[in-house]
Amino acid sequence: MKRLVLTSGLAAVAFAALTLSAVADERPGIDRAGRAGRHGIMKLRKCLSGLDLSADQKSAIQAIVTAAKPGLEAAAATVKADRQKIRADIAGGADKSVVGQDVLTAHADAQALGAAAAAVRDQILAKLSTDQQNSVKDCLAASHGFRSPGAAGFRQ
Repeated sequence: MKRLVLTSGLAAVAFAALTLSAVADERPGIDRAGRAGRHGIMKLRKCLSGLDLSADQKSAIQAIVTAAKPGLEAAAATVKADRQKIRADIAGGADKSVVGQDVLTAHADAQALGAAAAAVRDQILAKLSTDQQNSVKDCLAASHGFRSPGAAGFRQ
């Protein structure tokens, strides 16, 4: 009986470790290189290219992107480091509470990165007219690149 409980416990821990590793590797919106929203940025750029932007709007948007780039890259590097720490702790046989804390930290950092990217998107949208904003939002919604968080911050 004792051996059955021990074997079941080890199987559960192994399953949890594999599941956490898979979740850490495949975060939506963040690619394997740790670049958050790379596809979302490309979709936003594509949607903006379809608009007739004035020179002032183009320069304002470029200034926003240039100013935000270092912060977004630093946040993406933090998320990447979080994922590497999870993998290293699982491979090293760390206690499940350590791995759990790693996952919570990675989740919080990914949420912060998403919020920073959303703030940049909102700043860009603020530089557009109402019709242009609606056009970009429709374009993003059509490409599934623009999903607003639902209850408790979870995507719908």
